[in-house]
Amino acid sequence: MTCEVPVITLGFSNVGRLAALAAVALEDLGTRAPLSRLPRDTLIVLALPDPLERGFPLTPEIKEDEPRRHEALGRRVLECAFEAAGISWNAKTWHIASGGHAAFSKALKAAMEALVERRHAHCLVIAVDSLCGPDVLPRLLEQRRLKMDDTPTGFIPGEGSVALWLSLAQEAPLVPRGKEPRVALRAVVLGDDERFRGGDLPPDGRVLAKCVTSALHAAEADGARLVLIGDHNGEELRAREWGMLMLHLRAAGLGHEQLVSWLPALSFGDTGAASGALGLCAAVRSLQRGYSPAPTPVVLSCSDEGARAAIVVSPLP
Repeated sequence: MTCEVPVITLGFSNVGRLAALAAVALEDLGTRAPLSRLPRDTLIVLALPDPLERGFPLTPEIKEDEPRRHEALGRRVLECAFEAAGISWNAKTWHIASGGHAAFSKALKAAMEALVERRHAHCLVIAVDSLCGPDVLPRLLEQRRLKMDDTPTGFIPGEGSVALWLSLAQEAPLVPRGKEPRVALRAVVLGDDERFRGGDLPPDGRVLAKCVTSALHAAEADGARLVLIGDHNGEELRAREWGMLMLHLRAAGLGHEQLVSWLPALSFGDTGAASGALGLCAAVRSLQRGYSPAPTPVVLSCSDEGARAAIVVSPLP
């Protein structure tokens, strides 16, 4: 059982699959923002999986050099995706973020810092991943991580991509005002849990809870009503951490009026490095369409390697 989009991926694997997914996200964003006249000082930040972890074919010298293999994959995905989307890519500055489910949060943090420090006026953030390709599924099956009849606590593999346009609120936006309500990113907080998959001790939710409290504090949100949009995918390890997170938040006095959990993986499967971006899309749409129970949804990400992240958004007046 998978949550794949064959009408987009067309049987591609490796770079071709990621590029096909990213191209569709760019095409969709192009209906809202004029990407054909992308400002030359735009920073492009790409969140994607580690090609070694996904089993991509790599030359020995790149395989042992983590920064080089991330950069090589990122450049190829960007070149192919922009070409497929019909967009002229003349960006001089781009950045790659990799690191499991928290890769998107790392990309978003880098983009926000570039904007706040006035190094760039606009940022294009792209997140893409696939756990459905023919090069990925055999390894996951071997590790017994997929949801099967004899593995009820496994996850359903998914795939997806998101393209996000960021600019400072006071800057003249490329997206016309009034076309749809705008949403502000209030905080992105990153953490590193020494408890991780395969470690001596399983994650206990403390680091993730600290990310939530720190993000709400930075966003100046009270946290009486909480909407948590997480990347929990059904695995026992993640379920345990999610349950412990609830206890830590209650002990901190958060969510005492209402605490709601939304899990996009129920609909899309586990989307890896794109999961945080899909969670952010859910948060943004809930604010724009007025059905979010809280004014500041929190998007959570947990990487198998220990990285943790919390993103807080709210509507702009």
